[in-house]
Amino acid sequence: MALNLSAADSALKEDYQPAIREQLNQEIMMLNQIEQNTRDVEGRRAVLSIHTGRNSGVGARAEGGTLPTAGSQQYKEERVGLKYNYGRIKVTGPVIRAMKSDSGSFVRAIESEVSGVVMDLKRDVNRQIFNDSQGAIAQCASVSGADVTLTSPTATQLRQLEIGSKIDIGTVTSPTDHANGSEITAVNTSTGVITISPSASAGVSSSDFVFRSGAKTTTDGTTHELIGLQAIVNNSGTLYNIDPTSVTLWKSTVNGNSGTNRAATDNLFETVIDDIGLESGTSPNFIVTTVGVRRNYASQLKAQKRFTDTTTLKGGFSALTVDAGNVSLPLATDRDCPNNKAFLLNTDHIMQHASSDWEFMDEDGSVLSRVSGEDAYEAVLFKYHELTTDRRNVHGRIDDLSES
Repeated sequence: MALNLSAADSALKEDYQPAIREQLNQEIMMLNQIEQNTRDVEGRRAVLSIHTGRNSGVGARAEGGTLPTAGSQQYKEERVGLKYNYGRIKVTGPVIRAMKSDSGSFVRAIESEVSGVVMDLKRDVNRQIFNDSQGAIAQCASVSGADVTLTSPTATQLRQLEIGSKIDIGTVTSPTDHANGSEITAVNTSTGVITISPSASAGVSSSDFVFRSGAKTTTDGTTHELIGLQAIVNNSGTLYNIDPTSVTLWKSTVNGNSGTNRAATDNLFETVIDDIGLESGTSPNFIVTTVGVRRNYASQLKAQKRFTDTTTLKGGFSALTVDAGNVSLPLATDRDCPNNKAFLLNTDHIMQHASSDWEFMDEDGSVLSRVSGEDAYEAVLFKYHELTTDRRNVHGRIDDLSES
């Protein structure tokens, strides 16, 4: 009988190639833009003085008339506390020894885990940049065993619920009511159902949301995540302790269509840019949206037989150019941008206040620390920062945009 592959299988070697072939989407477009505009912070928070009102002591009078009552400029303090993001790795001693060279592994253990956790934390921070004030990833509808049905989840939300992620499920003020540290084991993008282990407790309803595990506090309903663009670029809601109901300039331009989607057109962009200019005296210089909205906008250009230039952004990302009035704005996309929305930002006034860079804890002189009682080592990556704006009215948002 001839020797065939089946018979020789146990004697044949496997030739492991030296590099891992990346399958994950590692793009962090918005984070790349914001990190170029960083302000250092010392202490527990940054305090900015915001000019919010004019001197009322002006006006025309008759000859010899009573002069205007003296007034003064109006100011408010913007108080920016920091948020704390972490990434943690742990590697056993035997794995480190077994993976010391490429002949025994695809990549060396420590190198792969360190570079991997940096990218993973940056990916999560990029998601947080588009947060609202609550940090919820998706709304729940019901639960059946290990399956949690979400309420009309968008494509963006489903992408953010990755298999292997640890999540909590509960209300805004009690985020672990139904699940605490459960792992996503499956995501059905057709039905909007996620499967988790351990299973969620009974009673999940529309008042419950999915959160990154540990990101919400159970005491006052606030989030440990960054304050994101959905909260910053808004025409309501207290932001950094300034309430727009009393400081009316402290709000962004928001253009919605009562839940009915409409085409992303030059006229719509120009309208919002003009509205921002009337309120703030300046224009946005950057638009970020989804790939679906960008396709919809591009289809309007094709219908008009127009071909626009593209521009290159920080980090090597490319963008279409929107020509509106006397300004030209790059229109870029980000996988974490909420569906059917476009954010019109002035990047001179959207920034990151930070007291650290992306750093590993090494106050004891070593990045790697022995795990007590185990043959293992661990390292902790951290960043202390917050997303901020010093002029809320220079930004705008368009809701209810069609995706193509």
